[in-house]
Amino acid sequence: MKSFSAICIGLLICSILNGQVNLKDSCVKANIIQVDLGVGMPAFDMAERFGVHALVGGGYQYKSNHNWLFGVNGNFIYGSIVHEDSLMSNLRNEAGYVIGSDGLGYNPILWESGFTAKWETGKITNIWSINPNSGLTFIGGIGLMQHKIWIYIDETVVPQLDETNRKGYDRLSNGLMLSQFAGYYLFSNKYFVNFRGGIEVVEAFTQNRRIVNYDTQMTDDEMRFDMLINLKFSWNLPIYNQPKTRYYTN
Repeated sequence: MKSFSAICIGLLICSILNGQVNLKDSCVKANIIQVDLGVGMPAFDMAERFGVHALVGGGYQYKSNHNWLFGVNGNFIYGSIVHEDSLMSNLRNEAGYVIGSDGLGYNPILWESGFTAKWETGKITNIWSINPNSGLTFIGGIGLMQHKIWIYIDETVVPQLDETNRKGYDRLSNGLMLSQFAGYYLFSNKYFVNFRGGIEVVEAFTQNRRIVNYDTQMTDDEMRFDMLINLKFSWNLPIYNQPKTRYYTN
């Protein structure tokens, strides 16, 4: 509760300070804290394993007085659609269940789990601009993407899927990631009305990092081409550089 109160007080102070900056006059420097939400579709190799996903995360950007953006960003990826047909085929019976130590059949819960982390740079243009600090924006990024199949089951009755053994089935993959974002940045004198929204495309060159997949008894060391197409919305919390006060004397 104290932490929440401190955050609210901090945002109120920032709002008061930012009210002293008039964004309609000129481009201003700013430090931007971002809170991201989104939804997306996979493509290429990623689509063979997963379906629609959601993402949540955030980042930091520095905005120059020429509307250049520099920053870091990270998102968690999760979804409930998993397409891996061979997964745990060595453990499942004809009905598709994994038999526990109590003789009963169990169906593990499967989820997509992953993250992206990147450094990015971009430019706010004057296209569709409503003030010098807003407009159509293009951003490029480079970083790391990782994903795996998250497996949940009561390992006390299904010991063959304990924490150690699950690693032989989770298809953990990661690798270099590139990203492109095209969307709109809006900054206003109203502190809580600052956001960005647009389309983000992610291309990742990943590889399975497990030595062997237990169900296929094979090493999967082929390079993957994973793509995400995300609809992304971010709430921007800008802290503007205050203009210097000038004093005039006779």
